[in-house]
Amino acid sequence: MSRKAQRRATRRHRRRAAARGLTRVEVQASQKDAGLIRSLAEMLRGEPDKAEGLRSALAKALGQPDVQTAFDVFGSELADEAFAGIFNQPRQRDGREADP
Repeated sequence: MSRKAQRRATRRHRRRAAARGLTRVEVQASQKDAGLIRSLAEMLRGEPDKAEGLRSALAKALGQPDVQTAFDVFGSELADEAFAGIFNQPRQRDGREADP
């Protein structure tokens, strides 16, 4: 296949994948992890039921909770000491006066 034809085929392949909601991701990993990463990617893109469980397990294992609102943050189980000094800071009054 000529260089131009190969570039066109690659471009079309990626366009079709994008239309299906997929994006290209490249990672570098050790050889022993390569098969695992390929299996993860295959499951995430191809099996919706298993993929949701896998996403949940990975998010929990990686310690990245799904915090979506301020209430989720401030309504958390953190000790009061975690917020010490945050809410009792004086307001800065260097702004301009309000127009009457």
